Amino acid sequence: MQQADQPKNKDYPFLKGGGEMGELMRTTDWSVTALGTPDAWPQSLRTTLSIILNSKFPMFLWWGPELVCFYNDAYRPSLGQHGKHPSILGMPAHLAWPEIWNTIKPLINQVLAGGEATWSEDQLIPIYRNGKIEDVYWTFSYSPVADESGDTAGVFVTCTETTAKIVANKQLEETNRHLKVAREADRLIQKKLQENDNNLRLIILQAPVAIAIFRGPDYVVEIANARALELWGRRLPEVLNKPILQTMPELLDQGIKQLLDNVFNTGEVFSAKELPVQLFRNRKMTTAYIDFVYEPLYDAEGVINGIITIGTEVTTQVTTRKRIEESATEFQAINEELVAANEELAATNEELTETQWHLQQLVVEIEKSESRFRSLVQQAPVAICLLRGRELVFEAANDKMQFMLGKDASIIGKPFEEAVPELKGQSFFKLLDDVFTTGENYYGNETPAVINHKGQLINGYFNFIYQPIKNDDGITTAVMVVSIEVTEQVNARKKVEQAEEMLRFALEAANIGTWYINADTRELKTTPRLRELFGYDVDKEMTFDEAIGQVTEDFRDKILEQIDDAIFNGGNYDFTYTMRRFNDGQLIWLRSLGKLSRDHENEFTTFSGVVMDITEQKQDEQRKSDFIGMVSHELKTPLTSLTAIVQVLNMKLKNSEDSFIAGALDKANIQVKKMGTMINGFLNISRLESGKIHVAKEHFDIVQLLTEMMDEVKLTVSSHTISLAPYDHIEVYADRDKIGSVISNLLTNAVKYSPKGKYIEVQCVVIDNNVQVSVKDEGMGIKPQDINKLFDRYYRVETAHTRHISGFGIGLYLSSEIIHRHDGEIWVESESGKGSTFYFSLPL
Repeated sequence: MQQADQPKNKDYPFLKGGGEMGELMRTTDWSVTALGTPDAWPQSLRTTLSIILNSKFPMFLWWGPELVCFYNDAYRPSLGQHGKHPSILGMPAHLAWPEIWNTIKPLINQVLAGGEATWSEDQLIPIYRNGKIEDVYWTFSYSPVADESGDTAGVFVTCTETTAKIVANKQLEETNRHLKVAREADRLIQKKLQENDNNLRLIILQAPVAIAIFRGPDYVVEIANARALELWGRRLPEVLNKPILQTMPELLDQGIKQLLDNVFNTGEVFSAKELPVQLFRNRKMTTAYIDFVYEPLYDAEGVINGIITIGTEVTTQVTTRKRIEESATEFQAINEELVAANEELAATNEELTETQWHLQQLVVEIEKSESRFRSLVQQAPVAICLLRGRELVFEAANDKMQFMLGKDASIIGKPFEEAVPELKGQSFFKLLDDVFTTGENYYGNETPAVINHKGQLINGYFNFIYQPIKNDDGITTAVMVVSIEVTEQVNARKKVEQAEEMLRFALEAANIGTWYINADTRELKTTPRLRELFGYDVDKEMTFDEAIGQVTEDFRDKILEQIDDAIFNGGNYDFTYTMRRFNDGQLIWLRSLGKLSRDHENEFTTFSGVVMDITEQKQDEQRKSDFIGMVSHELKTPLTSLTAIVQVLNMKLKNSEDSFIAGALDKANIQVKKMGTMINGFLNISRLESGKIHVAKEHFDIVQLLTEMMDEVKLTVSSHTISLAPYDHIEVYADRDKIGSVISNLLTNAVKYSPKGKYIEVQCVVIDNNVQVSVKDEGMGIKPQDINKLFDRYYRVETAHTRHISGFGIGLYLSSEIIHRHDGEIWVESESGKGSTFYFSLPL
């Protein structure tokens, strides 16, 4: 589609906006298309294009018989680079989408024919973009667009490309498949390792020649078969897990240690034929002739850590041959015997050679198994080490174990006591020895230890397992240690325990009891301090029904309602009530606060809180109310007389020419009224708290009452304009005088606390079967931290602006109590520095 030389279409309102695509539509020469110029386009097309251009969701439109293409900026990224954009704008659909026309044409025809919308989710529809055909997945819908005659004139497309999601899901499936294969391979490897270890032991134990494995520079016997024990003249318990030169001291002076040291230090294989060795066998020293080989064993890092010896005794053959050599005269007599012996020797040597080859293969398998085992230990996510023999020599220790102990790889080959001397005097050496001796596991949980970390002794806590490693005879040959440091967790728990202990002391010092209620079963748990407050046996647990039974009847239903509301709705619980103590029946006042909390499974099942004895506080408040009531009552009589005197003076001096007298009497009259209002407020509080205030309900027009109260305030206020939004008459059933006092209080407060504001707006509306009255001012406003306390008794907002404003903090408290006794609500909306709006509502 060619662009017009001039932006001809910018004046059409339906083409305004739309970003890049809006600009392209405005500058396109539509006269060369089947649609013609935009001024001829039907209103249905214009409306649809306006919606598409201004939408942030990907949208496309095919219009008219040729299905001319339109799309918005949100659809633009799906076309990629070096593809269809912007050439397909205004192009017929079959030319714009040739690669997928066979796929989308039936869907378009379905919409055009029947007017039914289509829906496709995660549909693979390859398109040409970014210079090539790409596999693209879409979730899309084709919907009909009707023209002015009601016929379907176009197809409206909403779509989302879901290629990234599909690709991610496929990658996830492939990853899971690989993970499953890896886990199965790991299982098979572990099984094979175990089979290799078992096969190795069986081969060694069942071999027809003497075989033994020595570990470490002390040449500790790790395994020895029956032929080796027979050759040495020893039993297995005498040599297993012990240095060979310690159990066979007769070898020390025969150069055997030098041979072993040379193999261990250089890695050179040593073999000997008919080597004479003095052995202590059958309780006497005998000379044995032995054919044997010493070969080094390596760990995963290529370090020699042991020696395998394979040998066979040839004493009989040697002595036989020597006799032949020493007695030529007997040669013929024993020739046949010698030939037989030589044949036997050859057969034995052939068998030995074959056995040595098999054992060399076995050594390779052993080294591979050990390498795999050490690799697994090294990569383990916890600290692991293997302590071999009675001396508990470090045979292996992964990096995490070395770091935990504050050591390096130099501990390998050292006994535990030598490698970790700082643990002497602690319990670990004895525990390891006990595990080695008894063959039973030991589990340590949060065990304290002092370790040397980077040259500094530090305290820590550890969870660990000492696992004995046993041979086929059930004898312990090593101990595996698996450990994890839990110092941070233990310290954190101790801090929590310390905080809980401090909280417990604080609660006891503050004479506060605590309680816990199961939200499902209503099972009650209390502290001894609470049971003491209730006069209950401190050594026995109190039930929920027992506790509720002591609440006085006037509060019992309310407290149950409050508890149920907090549990089911998840709110905070704060309730003040009276109850009779269990032991003496004394009436006490209590305040209980609680909250629903989550358990370890993140479920709201525990309702807990505290309870305080506020009897003394309530008694003080009652004495204060009695005093205020008495003083207010006593002030009422002289104030009445003063009011009469001022009124008489006004009558006598109303024609006085002295302007000061007239002004002074007006001010005196205003102050007398203020004093009367204040005294009435104190009297009403006293009556309210003593239960003597009476609500005398009647039917009256609240709009008329608002007008009267406003007129009364206007008599004494000339600094503000007070307006009432027009509304029809609204009849309510309430105490007219007391509702009037609420309105008067809100109006006078609006005047007092908006010295710089000039307008006070009053509204009265009906909302949801309630009448709602609001008084809005342009005053100093209220800070958020003061709003929740605003309706408390004697509470006043203390700021630099309010310090010089008279008042005792009783007006809003009294207004709140009056409204609540009418089953209504009272609240405030305010922003500091921008004024306040006070509301109250009454049921109709």
